[in-house]
Amino acid sequence: MSLSYENCLGLFKKAILNQRIASAYLISGVSSSLLLNLGMEISRELLGSDPSKHPDFYLLKPQTKLKRISVQQIKDVCRDLYLRPYRESRKVCLILQAESMCFGGGEAANAFLKTLEEPPLNTTIILTSTRPMALFPTLLSRCLCLSVSGFPFEISPEDQDIWPEVQKWLEIEEEEEIGRLKKIAFLNDFIQKAKIAIESEKKEEDQQEKESQEGVALEILEKRERFLRLVELACWHKIQAEMEKGASAQSCLKLIEEIRRVERLNQDLNYGMEESLAIEAAFLPRNITRN
Repeated sequence: MSLSYENCLGLFKKAILNQRIASAYLISGVSSSLLLNLGMEISRELLGSDPSKHPDFYLLKPQTKLKRISVQQIKDVCRDLYLRPYRESRKVCLILQAESMCFGGGEAANAFLKTLEEPPLNTTIILTSTRPMALFPTLLSRCLCLSVSGFPFEISPEDQDIWPEVQKWLEIEEEEEIGRLKKIAFLNDFIQKAKIAIESEKKEEDQQEKESQEGVALEILEKRERFLRLVELACWHKIQAEMEKGASAQSCLKLIEEIRRVERLNQDLNYGMEESLAIEAAFLPRNITRN
């Protein structure tokens, strides 16, 4: 079900009024910041007051250097959700970037699955995600899924340096195999240039070698993730623009396929697949093998 921001919030208000609240929701969209705002607004409606100051509100988001929700975070919040509420008769747990539970083998997602299967009484769990296809089917099947459309597409100040490269990527045509090969070469080249630039900056800093190497690896990872996230956002924005003009979903298949490839690449990389191999696996047709 695809809804506007206002309609999604209105749906929850009606469910609260009619006392027909599901135990778990997945809300997906293309803007993580607006998903956060929507999640907080819904939590406010459920709890009747500011969730950030409410003892029965739990906010979970990636905190590790690898930008994943850890198993320990899941265990801690699940333990607290089964305790009696402090103030109200309801508890609310808002999980941001829920797809990150599925990274690194998905241990956090598996740890969370039992809570979704047997949710605590009078508890509402809200998962948000800009990459819902990266979530395990076992999680998706236990949530009421809502897609929020109509978010504005904005380039944040930190992404201004990457956006021109994303535009070049999107201009590469994929009518034939050569187009996909160009995208593979472009992404590998982008990552290599980022590595050289970051390593050059680190050499100018007075740091221990090990710390410098770790810093380089994390910065390269972060820049690669920003690039792929912008590709996804740009594709979603184009799809929404075309649909608003009356285009059919069939006419947007290329953009949808591009999003799926990027999501597959992200998933393979987070599972630990070697970088260049993961890029080829995502963008080369299945019937093509490299010698």
